Amino acid sequence: MLRVFLYEREGLNMDEKRKKLMLRICWMIGANVILGLGIALLRLSSFGTDPFTCMNLGVSSHLPISFATYQVLFNIILIIPVFILDRKSFGMGTLTNMVLLGYFVEFFVWFFSVFGVTIEGLSGNLFMRILALTAGILVVCFGVALYMACDLGAGPYDRLPVVIETYTHGKIKYKWARVGQDAISAAIGIATGSVIGIGTVIVALFTGPVVSFFRDTAVARIMKDLT
Repeated sequence: MLRVFLYEREGLNMDEKRKKLMLRICWMIGANVILGLGIALLRLSSFGTDPFTCMNLGVSSHLPISFATYQVLFNIILIIPVFILDRKSFGMGTLTNMVLLGYFVEFFVWFFSVFGVTIEGLSGNLFMRILALTAGILVVCFGVALYMACDLGAGPYDRLPVVIETYTHGKIKYKWARVGQDAISAAIGIATGSVIGIGTVIVALFTGPVVSFFRDTAVARIMKDLT
């Protein structure tokens, strides 16, 4: 009877683990959709996108490929050193972020245009641009914090500051590593002719701290029973 009970208990535990894993996968995919929405809002604001998107938009504008396709190729290159230094950073979440995020961004830009909300259309409405900028920053930071907390592998760009924090034994905190990384990306965006504005500066300076805030508050509560 004891053996039967243990087998039944093990079966229940496995079912619970599978359920938690499926929920984490759903949250991870949802987080990347949220990220795509946030970046699209930043593009619509015309105040400048997040530094990584800024860099990729600038570089891809000089190549015969779309922004989303270039971002996939760049991520493939970037994942190599991150994977060598931190293999647990590679997983389903990594692939989803690397391959799909750029296309989520392009989808939302198209989706807004269907309803007449375009970069050109908002150019004369300062209030709506500021609203799009504010919403975009918050949505992006929440999306980053959420998909990293799912612990299914993070995109190489978002994982790199974590690697830096780990290999410096905490001497360089995540938020400051992220600020430095964003500053470099923004500089490359400027050099390649991408749109740089107050939004880019705000994201470069505050993404790290805001992501840390969401990670320790709302996201911690969401992930409390799933990790």
